[in-house]
Order: sequence, then structure tokens, then C-alpha cells
Amino acid sequence: MYKQLTSEQRYTISVLPQKKMSLSFIAETIGVSVGTVSREIRRNSNSKGVYGGHLAVLRTRRRRAYLPGNRSLDPHVRSIVFMLIRTKQWSPEKVPGRLRRDGVPVSKSSIYNWIAAYSPHRKYDIRRHLRHGGHRARHPRNARSGLPPRNRISIDDRPGDGYARTVGDWEMDTIVGREGKGTMATLMDGKSGYPLMDKLDEGKQAEPLARTVVSLIKASGLRTRTITTDNGTEFVAHEAIARELKTIVYFAHPYSPWEKGAMENANGLVRQYIPKQTDFRRVSHRMVRQIMDEINNRPRKKNEFYKPIEMIGKIFP
Repeated sequence: MYKQLTSEQRYTISVLPQKKMSLSFIAETIGVSVGTVSREIRRNSNSKGVYGGHLAVLRTRRRRAYLPGNRSLDPHVRSIVFMLIRTKQWSPEKVPGRLRRDGVPVSKSSIYNWIAAYSPHRKYDIRRHLRHGGHRARHPRNARSGLPPRNRISIDDRPGDGYARTVGDWEMDTIVGREGKGTMATLMDGKSGYPLMDKLDEGKQAEPLARTVVSLIKASGLRTRTITTDNGTEFVAHEAIARELKTIVYFAHPYSPWEKGAMENANGLVRQYIPKQTDFRRVSHRMVRQIMDEINNRPRKKNEFYKPIEMIGKIFP
């Protein structure tokens, strides 16, 4: 396994040639191969071909500092990263993407390395704000009780051309609190990643949910081209939604959450603020609006790290 030369070894390499010592003698003296010595001299000599130990050490440190996996965070940048992850719930991928757009160069690898080195025994563990820290297995949802919505239009009939290429193709779902106590209606625009959400005071009752969905979309002022949802019984009033918004509600295939990928992602973001074991009866409408605003101001990788609210502004200036 290759090991980096030490400062002492580099100093020896710089001194012995002055004494007319051969490369093989130098290699044997510092305990490395002749090839290692040759590469070191070739790589770290100045423009005149002269090798200096001090210069070699500086060049090596500079190169290592700029390797993607080894970049250290400037203290000022580190404080910004800490704030964005801790208070804004941004991921280590979104932070550098957005900071580069704002003129602050920082790599994703340097942030992950800093997080890995950040001791969980410190007073504040930044890692608890990371979203699961790895891959999440997808499991089909349990079948919901009651009859599925009637007069459903299958996702197979949804126009494929142009879907989610502009604002107006929404996905719809609900999030349920601990032990089924409390429900939240959630919508996500497929193009911009712009979420809409509100707490449902009457739980998963279909008609109040339909009124909430209509109210959210109308209040946003955004267009409604299509809505895609699943076969939950809370969506039996889908025809009322379609009628009020002058749109069509399409239904994904059973146990196929990937057909509502934007919505599944949105629910995951919401869970960063409201963990699964939360009793939604303790969550206020004001808190839900604050979470919605937070998510709308988080940069999205799929939008080249523009925030959803910025995407809306770009599409509807």
C-alpha cells in the first residue's frame, strides 16, 4: 500500500543529490523504492528542475487540500454549512450546489468528510439532521381500509408528452400522525418541486380533504394541469377536486409509490421536520405553513440547485 512521503524524507531527497548520491542510495536511505524517489523529484521540482524539500512539502499540501475528498472547510464556510444543515435541514449535497451558485466554492466531499469527523459526543451532533444517512428501502404501503375511489382514471391514461415539463402537474398524498392521530394533506408540483400542505382537522375524511386541496391550489395562484394520487379511500371525492380545479385526477397503480416520486420525496422532506412518531394533534396550522416555506426555500438538485420558489419565479416572472 502506497504511503505519503514524510517531510523528513523529502528533506533527505533534497539534500543527498547535492552530495552526488545516486537515486538507489537515496531510496535505500529513506526506505522507499527508486521509482518513488524518481516520481517525487519529477513531480515536485521547480521550473528549473531543482528539487527542494520545503517546496515539495508545500506543493503536496496544496494538492491534497484541493482533492475532492480532502478539501478542508474554511471556518467561515463551515459555520454557513453548519447553519444550513442544522436550521434549514439542507442536505450535504444541496449545500455546496447552492453555495457555488452564490459564489462560495465548496465541495460535497469536504462537507461529508467534515460530518464524518464531527464527533457524536460533542454537545451538538450535526448528523441527526441528515436524512437517514443512506439508502431507504421502498416497501409497499399496507392496503387501506374501505373501498377505493370510484370512477378512477388510471395513470396509464395520463398524457406522457410534456408531463412535469412545466408547472401544473401535481402529485397528491396524505401524511398520518402517530397511531393514526391527525392527518396532513400534501401536494407537490412535479416540475418545480413546489409543495403545498395543510393540516386536516377532520382527519382523512374525503370531503374536507378535497376542500383543503382545492383551497391550497387556488390560494397558490398556480395552474393545475393534472393531479396524480394513489388509491386511498380519502380520495373518494376526487371528482369534486377535478371539477373545482377544472383538471383531471389520475390514479397510480396499487403499491407503486415510484409513480408519485415527487410526492414520496416531499413526504420524506416533511418527515425531517415532523418525525413519524409525532402526534399531529400537537402540530399547528402555523407550523405546517412554516415547514412549507422552509421546503420552498431549499435548493433542489434536479433544478440545478434553484429553490422551488425561484423556479416558480423563473417560469412565471
